[in-house]
Amino acid sequence: MYMKFRVMGSVTLGAVVAATGLTVHAPRSLANDEAVDLDDLVVTATRTKKPVSAIPGTVTIIEEEELADQRLNAESVPGVLEHTVPGFGPDLQKLTGRAETLRGRNPLYLIDGVPQHNPLRDGSRDGHTIDPEFIERVEVIHGSNAIQGIGATGGIVNLVTKSIGKEGEWESEAALKLTTDDGFSGDGLSSKITFLSGIESGPWDFTGGLSFHDRGMFYDGDDNFVGLYPTQGDIMDSEQYDIYLKLGHEPSDTQRYQVMLNRFDLERKHEFRSVDGDPTNGVPTTSEAGAPVDVGDPAKNDVTTLTLNYDNTDFAGGKLFTQAYYQDFSALFEGGEFGGFFRLTPAGDPFLDQSEVQSEKFGLKIAQTWDNAGGVAGLSPSIGADYQRDASAQVLARSDREWVPETVLEGVSVFAQADYTPNDRLQLTGGVRAENASLKVDDFVTIAAANSTPVSGGSPDYSETLVNAGVLYDLTPTFGAFAAFSEGFTMPDVGRVLRAVNVPGQDVDTLINLEPVIAENVEVGVEYRPANGVVSLTWFQSDSDFGSRLNLNANNIFDVVREKTRIDGIQLSGEYFVSDNSSIGFNYYKSDGRVDTDNDGSLDTDLDGLNIAPDRLNVFGLFEFRNNARLRVQVSHLEDRDFEVLGGTGFSFEGFTTADVSYAMNTRYGDLSLGVDNLFDKQYITYFSQAQATQRADSYFAGRGRTLSVRLAKRF
Repeated sequence: MYMKFRVMGSVTLGAVVAATGLTVHAPRSLANDEAVDLDDLVVTATRTKKPVSAIPGTVTIIEEEELADQRLNAESVPGVLEHTVPGFGPDLQKLTGRAETLRGRNPLYLIDGVPQHNPLRDGSRDGHTIDPEFIERVEVIHGSNAIQGIGATGGIVNLVTKSIGKEGEWESEAALKLTTDDGFSGDGLSSKITFLSGIESGPWDFTGGLSFHDRGMFYDGDDNFVGLYPTQGDIMDSEQYDIYLKLGHEPSDTQRYQVMLNRFDLERKHEFRSVDGDPTNGVPTTSEAGAPVDVGDPAKNDVTTLTLNYDNTDFAGGKLFTQAYYQDFSALFEGGEFGGFFRLTPAGDPFLDQSEVQSEKFGLKIAQTWDNAGGVAGLSPSIGADYQRDASAQVLARSDREWVPETVLEGVSVFAQADYTPNDRLQLTGGVRAENASLKVDDFVTIAAANSTPVSGGSPDYSETLVNAGVLYDLTPTFGAFAAFSEGFTMPDVGRVLRAVNVPGQDVDTLINLEPVIAENVEVGVEYRPANGVVSLTWFQSDSDFGSRLNLNANNIFDVVREKTRIDGIQLSGEYFVSDNSSIGFNYYKSDGRVDTDNDGSLDTDLDGLNIAPDRLNVFGLFEFRNNARLRVQVSHLEDRDFEVLGGTGFSFEGFTTADVSYAMNTRYGDLSLGVDNLFDKQYITYFSQAQATQRADSYFAGRGRTLSVRLAKRF
């Protein structure tokens, strides 16, 4: 396979991807003198900074140039991922990330290795914790794994932050982006200002950034306002700012200290309110001007992430990687009376309240790896240990009550991993991770809607041993194959479980629903690498004997249901380099998910759209010109799907096709980018809104219609 340096695409761990997210298994050697050396492409999400050729399994890397093209039309990180990562669910274009799964399960978002996921009370807000302008590269490891500990049952999304600066002098970049509907309505205008500056001075380097994003309303293909998402929060009609700082120090050629701080805030402006639709008659939820009534303060995300890293590439005969991190996370939801849901007592009058998820995390990570250990060529063992403390709660912000009591998860884990490459064609890998954690909850009383039920606290603990193994083999210089097995785990959203207790006499120690979710991932892939192209096929299966899925209850509140689940599917990818400056390609993803709803051991019901991504085909073309201009065209097709339900009426998703285009060029005034999202102004109802058994009038959303973006950036 021939990869020119101009291709800034997605690369897999043992896989190369160009343009818009082609995911294929990669060779460990290339024949073309102009090709990229894959051993120089490093993945940091694997804990020990391994080259992409080092581990079997599928990992997509979105490099900086492609990331810039995608975020021109996308409003958030999930908006970038849906077009570049096969198996990632459609961007909901809301503050919540419902249905934005990876291979049908939750991805673990990381910022420079720091977990953004809140497993104890998952508010589905972890895709909105940093401005995408401050991200240099995205690394996505597909499938359940325990590389980064708890949370990656669907995979890992590691957001690698930017660095900027020249030796001995400041380098800065200022950017202005404007986005509007195709009718150029005043209410549809969004503006964004970003400033980055940095310097390298001897052993020191510094990067700092500020951004401010004022978002207007979105219009659908029929030129109506897209509906705001009540309670859960929205990115429309909002203001967002981000402060980003990174400081590095290298006292020697082998050592580096680094501190990174990111402060992110997104809050609704409350200048518009939601208007119910009519799902039965296909009428989408819309919005109208005016402050929302009886919802309290605007929904917001308020997140601070802090890291301290120390790396030493010459420590104890190997390489040492350490990190300490802290995160303060707050997600405020809009409120309401909910038909008396938030009552002081069962007989009391209804009143306004709103909830807030609060989480404070602290962690330590350490890993040590050796190359050619013991004098054995090709043998690279690694060992490490992690500590994490996560204290989370969900409070009723206006009445100062607890909906979910403070829940503290404290865990220590150790792991060992080994890679062995006996020759240029074969690579073996395997490892084990031992997890030991305890959960502490004090006595508490549920809210009135759960019968004001007293629940005895407790300190349940668990120990799990998780394994992984894999093999890659190049049968010929142009044909390779791999197979891998890995296990991942998470908690089943303890907060949803605890707040739903409505029967007296229960205690935290004996609530079986607190058992961790263990997901087992198996995948097998083949790749064909002819001259100037690549084609790959991967099959995967993910099983959980005691899984976890979201279900909408009679009070319109999402509960956690623990059931056996299985998801399997295929990823087919291909790319052809038409010339040194042009390529075309595709990626196709298809999966099926089933669940055992009556606990008889038989998988009897399809997973709905909250718990599995749609079948999808992405087709793209990337064309570069002599004046450094580039044109990207991409088409995305979501296939129809029928959902079968045991003992009930099934439901369906009506698929749709959209197209996007972007053009970037250098001008005397700076780098100018132009983008059109939903080029043909397709009117459609989102996957999230259709692919559920219960379709609600207040969240039956149309997708965004044709949208125009222009961005001008100047480096100086």
